[in-house]
Amino acid sequence: KAKRKRVIFNNKEDNLYRLGDIPYKIHNVVLSVRLDSILDLKKIALRSKNTEFNSKRFHGLIMRSRDPKATAIVFKSGSMICTGAKSEKEGKEAILKFVKIIRNAGFNDLKMQNYRITNIFATMDYKVPINLMQIHVAFPRITKHEPEVHRGLLYYPFDTKLLVTIYASGKLTITGAKSMSILERVRNNLTNMILQMRIRSNDSDKLNSY
Repeated sequence: KAKRKRVIFNNKEDNLYRLGDIPYKIHNVVLSVRLDSILDLKKIALRSKNTEFNSKRFHGLIMRSRDPKATAIVFKSGSMICTGAKSEKEGKEAILKFVKIIRNAGFNDLKMQNYRITNIFATMDYKVPINLMQIHVAFPRITKHEPEVHRGLLYYPFDTKLLVTIYASGKLTITGAKSMSILERVRNNLTNMILQMRIRSNDSDKLNSY
């Protein structure tokens, strides 16, 4: 995968509009799927590699994949949760791999149902200072800022269940996205919001200089 050239902001006014070039980095995609069968977890563990099952400690079967790197938790009911993938594509590949292992353990007619993304965790770094109080004053209904409790500003995008934590350093984390399209939309909204704040700050600096 080609790496984007790192954006360095030497001059905040000349480089202001390059904020839109900042990509997000995905650290974890969590997916879930329903397998239409009651599973014998002990049987699967005995017949498969890279698995772990101890019913006295935990009632789920743990399965691990090295390529793509991911971990699945499988329950007797047939529910599977896959975590650790760095993209939706990797997550799908890992699930198909885990399902194949379960089928080879004696569940040949296994079918998958209700496949979905349950969470995407991503980070971004705008590499410019962000005035958190300024954002909170401008968007009080969708932000929460309590410096004495937490050093970041909490941003809740409209009509989503995401949580974005923005830090004064320009870094932020995004959790709760359930699709790549929602993640992209929130990224664009964030960029526009921060861009507006930077433009207002620049205009204010110019007025104060007269």
